[in-house]
Amino acid sequence: MPDKLGGQSMKLRHDPYQVFRSSKSPAGLYARQKWLDEAGTKLWEVDFEKKVSALLEGQLPNGSWNGSKISTIKHLFALHLTLRDPDPSTDAALDWLLDRLQREPLPGKNKAGNWPPATEIKSLPFVSGPPGRMTFGATLFLATIFGRQRDPQVLAAYQWMVLEAFTVPHVWSTPAVTHNLFRALVVHPEFSSGDAVMSAVEQLARLQTAAGDWHPHLPFYQTINALAHLDLPRADKQLDRAFGLLLSRQKRDGTWSRSEPEWNTFLAVHALRNKGWL
Repeated sequence: MPDKLGGQSMKLRHDPYQVFRSSKSPAGLYARQKWLDEAGTKLWEVDFEKKVSALLEGQLPNGSWNGSKISTIKHLFALHLTLRDPDPSTDAALDWLLDRLQREPLPGKNKAGNWPPATEIKSLPFVSGPPGRMTFGATLFLATIFGRQRDPQVLAAYQWMVLEAFTVPHVWSTPAVTHNLFRALVVHPEFSSGDAVMSAVEQLARLQTAAGDWHPHLPFYQTINALAHLDLPRADKQLDRAFGLLLSRQKRDGTWSRSEPEWNTFLAVHALRNKGWL
């Protein structure tokens, strides 16, 4: 799997797809469908149907799971990795989240003690931070990836977020806030190359270490995955350095990271593929 990275040849030493073979997690099913060409096979279809049924179980009549924004976000993201296209269940969940967005104005700074623990947002492309801003960014991200990027309510929320980013100093005040709002911006075709994205990319560039990561400010794999959605020289410059570190960190079994190896490998492979390295 050779290519060029920062002018040098890049070649992964181990197969990064091995961890996904036979996996029944949403990320694993995505990898088996999109990367391992298992879509349509009997085994994949059985695993897919079981997982989707399990994800839909417990959805309330109002569209949410447990009446919880984070629980609903987790289920919707998992359905994005499996179902891919919107259906009545995902529409109802998005309606509920967008209604919460309208009913509950985005709060200002939140104390660190109010942040959800990392375990609560496990296997999500977001990081623990002020919950109002995290669920705000996650709702816009999900609305966009499920095809609602041009809905008036969604566009208005994006426009409000971008305006606030340049008029209220605390919006980009912490790396966690930057990341969670940045995730929503990078997937939207009308906002992924705007001034707010440029501002966030510049902040990430200031946080990146000489080694290529963003420690202790942001988790490595979520950050490279977010940046890899962009086609910007400033983002690519950070990725050149980060991918070099990624190459050195790969384990013998093809995975990355000691915690959540499948999920973090998914984020890494997705980023590498987005930038044409795999």
